Amino acid sequence: MSAITATPVVTALTIAGSDSSGGAGIQADLRAFESLGVHGASVLTLITAQGTRGVRKVEPLRAEMVRAQLDAVFEDLPPRAVKTGALGNAAVVEIVADALRTQNVPHLVIDPVINPTLGRALLDDSGFTAFVRELIPMASLVVPNRDEASRLAGRQVKTLTQAKSACKAIAALGARAVLLKGGHFTGAETVDLLYENNEFSELRSPRLNVPPMHGLGCTLSALVAALLARDFTLRAAVARAHAIVHHGLEHPRSIGEGLALPGWLGAAVTASEPAPDALTDAPVAAP
Repeated sequence: MSAITATPVVTALTIAGSDSSGGAGIQADLRAFESLGVHGASVLTLITAQGTRGVRKVEPLRAEMVRAQLDAVFEDLPPRAVKTGALGNAAVVEIVADALRTQNVPHLVIDPVINPTLGRALLDDSGFTAFVRELIPMASLVVPNRDEASRLAGRQVKTLTQAKSACKAIAALGARAVLLKGGHFTGAETVDLLYENNEFSELRSPRLNVPPMHGLGCTLSALVAALLARDFTLRAAVARAHAIVHHGLEHPRSIGEGLALPGWLGAAVTASEPAPDALTDAPVAAP
C-alpha cells in the first residue's frame, strides 16, 4: 500500500477577536481564507458576547496568552500574510507588534477595528495610541471605514475629497497603502479608494439597498490578505476581494433578528470576477 503524502498549502494568519454569533472577527476571517483555498491560522485577542443585535460584553485575553499563540504559530507554520482585527488594549497591541517585528511576514493587512457596528468598543484609548505608533507603520495595507479613517487621520471624513485627504494622512503614519471603504458614504455609487505609491485608484459600484450588515470589513480585509498570501499584487487582490464582497452583498443572509451577513463566500468566489478595469485611476488628485 502506497503512502499518502500531505499537500503543502499556503497559510495566512488572523489576529483578532472572537464573535460568538459567527458573523465577524476570527470566524469571518477564517471563512474568507478558506473560500480562497488558503489555510487559516488564528491568534485570539479577545472574546465577545454578541449576537446580531450587538456586542454585550468584551473580555480581552492576557497578553501572555496572546504571545504564546503567536509563538506557536510562527514557530511551526509561518504565514504568507497576516491580518489584524480587534486587539482590545495597549498590552496586546504591543505584544502583537513585537512578534511581527521579529518575523519576515511578506504582507500585513490591518483592519482598524475600534468600534463594532453595534455595541461596546473593541479597542480602548491607550490601545489606539499604541496601535497608531506600533502597528500602522508596519502595514502593507490599512482598510478603514469612514469613521475609522476619521479617527486615524484626526479629521472629518464626509466627502470624497476629505476621504482622499484622510488616506494621505494615514499613509503619512507609515502605512504603505490605504483602502478606504465607501459603504458609509452617500450617493448612487459606493466608491472605495485605494491609495498606493502617492496615487489614488477607485472601485465604483452601484449602491445596493441592502439590510444593515455585519462583518463586511473583516471579510474584505481577510480576502485581501488571503489573495496577497497567494501572490496576487495589491491592486489585483483589492479588485478581486471587492468583487467577491459585492457579490455577497447582492445575496445577504439573515441568521438572527439583527444585522445580516453577506452571502456564502464560496459561491461568491465562483460567481464573481472583477472587470479588467475594475480599479480606475482617480480623476482628481487629493488636495
